[in-house]
Amino acid sequence: MKTNFTKLGLLFFAIIGLSSCITEVDLPDSVAQVPPPTPAEFNALEETALENMTQNFNLNVSDGYTTFVTVKGVMISIDPSCLRKNGNAVTGAFTMEIVEIFDRGSMLVANKPTTATVAGGERKLLISGGEFSVKAFQDGVELETNCGYQIQVPTSLSGGDDYDMAPFTGTINAQGELVWAVAQQEFWISNNQGPTGGGESYYSAFIESFGWFNCDKFANFTGPMTEISVLLPQGYNNENSSVFIGISGEPNTLGYLYGQFPVGLNCYIIFVTEEDGLWSYGIKTIASLPNGASYSFDASELQTGTMAEVVAAINALP
Repeated sequence: MKTNFTKLGLLFFAIIGLSSCITEVDLPDSVAQVPPPTPAEFNALEETALENMTQNFNLNVSDGYTTFVTVKGVMISIDPSCLRKNGNAVTGAFTMEIVEIFDRGSMLVANKPTTATVAGGERKLLISGGEFSVKAFQDGVELETNCGYQIQVPTSLSGGDDYDMAPFTGTINAQGELVWAVAQQEFWISNNQGPTGGGESYYSAFIESFGWFNCDKFANFTGPMTEISVLLPQGYNNENSSVFIGISGEPNTLGYLYGQFPVGLNCYIIFVTEEDGLWSYGIKTIASLPNGASYSFDASELQTGTMAEVVAAINALP
């Protein structure tokens, strides 16, 4: 979670305009602590994770209207005649660069959770049917499209048809967070379609421009709500670590600790940072979120792992 911090002993720091809070806490001098990473070291882990998820498709404008299929079976259709490079029509070869994320472990290491901004600036948690970055490049120059593209996402990748799903587009804010907002895009569920001509069911949408897109629905929280406070070890802040919330039984969602969450929620509070080129992380399993919830992470309880190990650990949570 990206938030501004100021170190004043054990003082709580309120997130401006938000309900949750995170605090940096001094450890006793007798407690050995690994030096915290620099922001660059932590950001490098996230950037590498995103690079490892990136798929490249080499196409040519002369191919005409083209549909290509990602590793997960998502179909993306594009008309290359609509591509523009510095305002001019594109000719020749170009590359489509695709990132597809369905699980909370991948959301975590890439820092691409499912938190949306709604009217009034309130942040709410989303449950995803798949989030995607779709971009086009030629000779290192990012291209634009003046007629958009179509995406078809197998609903089986996130639990089957859900008619509450809707289109969202994402933007990266000044704090480096990916924030989602409801999009005015054409969106529907296609049944009995697919490359083989039958059996599959898809979330389908026409997207007007390249960038981040998500099939989502809002988490249906009801009842009394509470904010969550988190204490971090000395030296850790919004620049060299992140804190997320996962929901038990919802493997296709991961959120920042913005806003409020239902009292009694079965959830996970997850702290991640960097240590010697590896991921360092801690997980708090909360069987029933109490009112006025507050938790702390001690450096001694963190464990390290590779990207694959961390993704597996987060995805293994019930």
